[in-house]
Amino acid sequence: MTKPKLSRRRGRPHAGDEPDQSTLLQGALEAFAEKGYDGTSVRELARRLDVSHALLTARFGSKEKLWFAAMEHALAHTRRTLRAIGDSGDVDDLEALRRTVVELVLFSAACPQVGRIMNHEGATDSPRVRFVVEHFLDPLRPGIERRLGRLVEAGRIRPVPYTTLHYLVGQGGGGPFTNPVEARLLGAPEHPDQETVRRHAETVADILIGGLTAAHPAADR
Repeated sequence: MTKPKLSRRRGRPHAGDEPDQSTLLQGALEAFAEKGYDGTSVRELARRLDVSHALLTARFGSKEKLWFAAMEHALAHTRRTLRAIGDSGDVDDLEALRRTVVELVLFSAACPQVGRIMNHEGATDSPRVRFVVEHFLDPLRPGIERRLGRLVEAGRIRPVPYTTLHYLVGQGGGGPFTNPVEARLLGAPEHPDQETVRRHAETVADILIGGLTAAHPAADR
């Protein structure tokens, strides 16, 4: 005899039944990536995660704070990895730059929701886009720019604006993962395995470094 399914009163989970913080933040990240900040409500997100609206409010306080927490959750690991590369004084500057490119592309593959969220946010000034720039991009920028400066001064690479490098890696290298349907229609595998993703990241880094180390066009005139 099949036992009847016990129902749980919505909004009043038993102690310990609530999703953990990581699950909530990942769910929020996916929702914001899909519909954008304005298109996502906390109430809708609560239904999506099968938790009460009150639980999300108690945990995070507001939709904007939940957005901040979800992005911090997504970016924290890669920020630590990139800082470790930047702090590696025994690594050649050009190799460190290459590793940075590879890690950023791997991050785009592992967490494509961030790229999609920034596609929603990047065109309009808001506390959210400033949060990402101030808490993630700006702290990493000085170390990368110092390496670029030393490489340029040594004649090892051509000068490159930081924003150019940023978008070549993020929008270019990360594009197949941010826009998987378009990538699949262009011939990319629908579910690339880790080896394929790594090979893509390495190829992006090799092409970018190759371009930076090529003789400056002006030198041939």
